Amino acid sequence: MEDEEHLEIVRYRETIERTERVMGESVRTKVALMGYGAINTVVAEAIINGEAGNTALAAVLYRNTVKHRGCADRHPDLIFTDDPTEFLAADAKIVVEAAGQDPTRQLGVSILEQGRDLVVTSIGAFTDDKLFETMCDCARANGGRLLLASGALPGVNWMHSAAMAGVLSATITQIKPVKSWRDTPASDMIDLEALTEPTCFFDGTAREAASAFPKSSNITALLALSTAGLDETRVRTIADPTSDQLRTRISFESEAGNLNVECQVLAAPTNPSTGVEVPLTVIKALKNLTSHISYGV
Repeated sequence: MEDEEHLEIVRYRETIERTERVMGESVRTKVALMGYGAINTVVAEAIINGEAGNTALAAVLYRNTVKHRGCADRHPDLIFTDDPTEFLAADAKIVVEAAGQDPTRQLGVSILEQGRDLVVTSIGAFTDDKLFETMCDCARANGGRLLLASGALPGVNWMHSAAMAGVLSATITQIKPVKSWRDTPASDMIDLEALTEPTCFFDGTAREAASAFPKSSNITALLALSTAGLDETRVRTIADPTSDQLRTRISFESEAGNLNVECQVLAAPTNPSTGVEVPLTVIKALKNLTSHISYGV
C-alpha cells in the first residue's frame, strides 16, 4: 500500500512538473531576428539555449540564402526566410534588428505598426530626423516600443541620466585596427595599408560619422541621441595598425557630473567592425525585457 501511495505521489509531482514546463513554454516571449550575422547568430543561440531570459525564437530574416541554407533544416519549427513579408507575418512580440541601417529604414515602421517592440542596433539610421520622429510616433500610436540597444557604448545609462541636468560636451573617439576600416569609406579617405602608427582620418559630428560609416559608427549616434544631440556630439575615428583591439574613448561633461572612460574589446570572429560584447548587450536587453528582475534600466 505504501509503495502504491509513494508511486502515486511521484506521478502527481511529475504531472505538475510537466504542466509547469508546458505553461512556462507557452508564456515565453517570442522573438524575431532581423539579420543573421555576427550579432544575431549569437543572440539566436542564446535564445535557443534558454540564456536570453524568458524568450523563444520565432523567426529569422537573413540575406544570404546560400550561406544559411541549412538553418531551416536544423530548426523546422522556426521561420528562416529572406522574404520580408513572410518575416513580418511571424508571431513575435519583440524584433531584434542587426541587419544594417537600410533594413531598419525599410522595415522599422512596419514592425512598429504591428505593435511590436523593436530593438535597434543600427542606430545610425536615426541621423535621419524625420525617420526617428516617424518611428517614435508609430511606436506610441500602436503600443510598441522603440528600444535603442547600448551595443558597444559604455556608460550610456549613466550619461543619459546625467544629461537630464544639462550637457556641456560629449566626445567619442573610435580606435579600430586597419582591418576594421577596410571596405568602408575610410579606404577613400586614407591609405590604410600604408599606415605605421595610429592615424585619425575623420573629425566631425555624430550625424556625419554615423552617416559616413554605417557599419562602424552606430554608437556615435546612440551617444548623441542620449546626450548632447547629433550635431553637437564630436566624433574622431582612428585606424590603428599596431593593435587588434577595438577601443572606444568617451569624454562627457554635464551639470550633474563628468565621465571619462575607455573600453577595449576584441572584434567578433566573423566581423572585424563589431565587438564581441555587442550581441551580449542584446541578450542582456532581452533578459531585462522578459525577466522578473532587470539590471541597468
